[in-house]
Amino acid sequence: MPSRDDPISDDEMLLAFDAPAFVRRAMQVEAAWEALLTVCRRERERLLEMPRLRLARFQALCNSRAPGSGRNCHPDELAYLEQLHDEWQPRLRSAVKPARSEVDVRRALAELSHSFQRFNLHWLVFVRELDLSPVNRLREGYNRYYLLEKECALRSARLAREGFVPLKPLRIDDLLERFPLLRIPGSIRS
Repeated sequence: MPSRDDPISDDEMLLAFDAPAFVRRAMQVEAAWEALLTVCRRERERLLEMPRLRLARFQALCNSRAPGSGRNCHPDELAYLEQLHDEWQPRLRSAVKPARSEVDVRRALAELSHSFQRFNLHWLVFVRELDLSPVNRLREGYNRYYLLEKECALRSARLAREGFVPLKPLRIDDLLERFPLLRIPGSIRS
C-alpha cells in the first residue's frame, strides 16, 4: 500500500477504478444491444409456436407421399420450408394421419400460410412498438465520448482511433434484418 507521499502509478489508478471509462461505455452499449436481442428472441420464440406446429404438420403430410403433395408449392418454397423445418426442429404433439388426397395437403398449406401471415403481422407490431431510444442514446454517447475517454486513458490520439468504428443509430430495419419476416408459402406460382 503506497503511503500518502508516494505517487500512485497509472496502473494502480486504473485498477482502483475498475475498467477505464471507454471500456465501460463500450460494455454498456453491448449489454443494451444484447438485452434488446434477448427480448426479441423471447417474443419471436413465443410467436413462432403455432407456425412451427403448422410446419411440422405440413411436412408430415408431404412426407406421407400423398397424391400431389409436392405440387402444391413451388420448389423454392418447398426448399425454404425444409430449411425452416431443419432449423426449427418442430415436434408434433400427436401423430399425423397420412393425407388421403391432395385436398388434405392443400388445406395444410393454407393453414401454414395463414399461420405465417399472422406471425408476420404480430412480429411487425412487436418490433415497431419497441423503444429503441435507450439503445440509441448509448450509441450516441459511445460515438461522442469513446475516443476522448480512450485517448485520455492511453494518452495517444493515434492509439485511441485504432479500430474505432462509429455506431449507427439502431433502426427497426436492423432488427428485421436480424429477425426476418417469414416467407409466405403458396405465394409463388409455377
